[in-house]
Amino acid sequence: MVAVSSYIVALATLLLPILSSEALVVAPRGRFPVARSATRQNGAVSSMEIKAPAAAASALAAALLLSATPAFAESDGGASNVENTKIMNGGASTIVNQRGARKTITRGVQLDKANFAGEDLTGVSFQQSQIRGGVFEKTKLLGASFFDATLDDSTFKNADMRQVNLEMASLVNADLTNAVITEAYVTGATSFKDAKIEGADFTDTFLRKDQQKELCATAKGTNPTTGVDTRDSLMCP
Repeated sequence: MVAVSSYIVALATLLLPILSSEALVVAPRGRFPVARSATRQNGAVSSMEIKAPAAAASALAAALLLSATPAFAESDGGASNVENTKIMNGGASTIVNQRGARKTITRGVQLDKANFAGEDLTGVSFQQSQIRGGVFEKTKLLGASFFDATLDDSTFKNADMRQVNLEMASLVNADLTNAVITEAYVTGATSFKDAKIEGADFTDTFLRKDQQKELCATAKGTNPTTGVDTRDSLMCP
């Protein structure tokens, strides 16, 4: 990436002095895409109306020079924070949508025994990742995705798991004590086998009948954050 950018800068530097004398440019209007670090966004660089062939080449050189300069979106913290090296070193990538919102993706990453205790992982996607024995104690996982992830023996004590995606996830022997798992997305393929759920709040998380029966068999306690009884949140008989 650095070598390509250097080449573009050198090419643009050579072209601009030669062609600038014949360029005729009218007032800026419109917008066009600008390359950003590992992403593409709509930038605020203006397009130009060209009046001569040489000017077209000059405009191209200018565009090359501008595109070679990376522009980084500001981070809002949490999962987007570059200091969050546990995720970034795990092979994650970051995408930025048209509204400037950043989302970290860790598709299929090996993160066994990773410690994310107390961190803000809002919106992070751990889809199809292996996180056996992971530590998510008191972690903010609002809107995070664990689609088809292996979370066996992981701990989510006192974690904020609101609106988390647990589709096809395996939480065998996971510790969900006092976790807030409200409005979570769960499918029939999601496994809670031998999970510890004392004090967990499952309000508005729709479970299949067999999943509900399995969880109700051990459900007890009251969530310290929401004040909701675990059995009530599961609508246990």
